[in-house]
Amino acid sequence: MIRSPSLADQAADAIVTGIASGVLRPGQRLIETELASLLHMSRVPLREALKILEAQGIVESIPHRGTSIALFGDDRFNNICEARIALERLALASAAPRYKHDPTLLDSLDRLIGTMEKAASRLEWIDVSKADLSFHREICRVSGNQIVLTLWETLARHVFIVVGHEIRDERDAAVIGPQHRKLRDLLAAGDVKALQADIESHILRIRSKVNTGRAGRAA
Repeated sequence: MIRSPSLADQAADAIVTGIASGVLRPGQRLIETELASLLHMSRVPLREALKILEAQGIVESIPHRGTSIALFGDDRFNNICEARIALERLALASAAPRYKHDPTLLDSLDRLIGTMEKAASRLEWIDVSKADLSFHREICRVSGNQIVLTLWETLARHVFIVVGHEIRDERDAAVIGPQHRKLRDLLAAGDVKALQADIESHILRIRSKVNTGRAGRAA
């Protein structure tokens, strides 16, 4: 059974969306009153959200200096991508036989690909990223490995921030659907070896684009 997100979880997601979209910046100090006003929420779930994000390493609280957004340097970007590869390879190994045995499970992936493509056609990249994460979360869910799903939920917010820093354009809009349809078709065929190779190249490609974009902005 999938539980509805609490107000604190919703607040945490809103903060992460702000970081991914550039409204909130790594290293920025977070003032509760300003943040509550920006996100249109009360300070009670906001405080709980900050505790959740601090536990996940997305914000940092320093005595007498307050809370600020953690810095996301190259090492952190790379570590997030490496952890994601390991986790998704595990999920795909368990999920592929289930998709092959029950093709109706693919329906959710098809709907999410459609959502991705519609958002990409409008160049609405935050919505693309949300649908992208939901696509990979669904694979983790179908894997039946609750530990993998729990770890994915912890990693997902970091991934969202990483993907939010990816430089995207009309060319990306044209390929994002086919990229995920390829992954969907490999799941339907139950081809674990090809799936694991494909997910690794997919994630490494994102890492390369993020690091290239960061280097370009720093130049």
